[in-house]
Amino acid sequence: MKNRILILFVLVATLYACSSDSLINDDVNLSLQNADLKGSSKKNAVTRPFKISAQGTWTVFPGDGESCSALVLNALGEGTATHLGSSTLLEEWCWNGAPNELGTRSLTIIADNGDELWGTHNFIQYTSETTFEEVLVFNGGTGRFENATGEFKESVSITFGDEIMSFGTFTLSGVGTLTY
Repeated sequence: MKNRILILFVLVATLYACSSDSLINDDVNLSLQNADLKGSSKKNAVTRPFKISAQGTWTVFPGDGESCSALVLNALGEGTATHLGSSTLLEEWCWNGAPNELGTRSLTIIADNGDELWGTHNFIQYTSETTFEEVLVFNGGTGRFENATGEFKESVSITFGDEIMSFGTFTLSGVGTLTY
């Protein structure tokens, strides 16, 4: 009789060991493995210091009323960025007229070999009428920057080319990190 109770106890203990909790944990482990496989293109990514300096021109003009209702700013510059070398810098900014709102901004830095690094602005602080600091976040690109991430803080100085402030020049320098 004692052997039957012992066997019954072992069977019940085995059933409890195979309860749904262990199935849930197995599902979690499988999900984590799948997430690792999906992120495998970034598996060899390395975080590196990033620096940029550039200068160029900017122009402001009225928005089209649909995609950008108030003002559009386009900036085109040239400079040097670590991991890109001599580069072309393109920035597009759409401000829809809301006070204290950053608007929709995008940055593209193009290396001499054609690889692109993309970013967006997520913070701006004006330090005077002609200078400001901002934080930019990298969100991909092309070529070796396809899954790039990171951010950098830059200081920008602008000059106005006319009295209505519709065009001018800029210089910028920034430091941060780039993971690719």
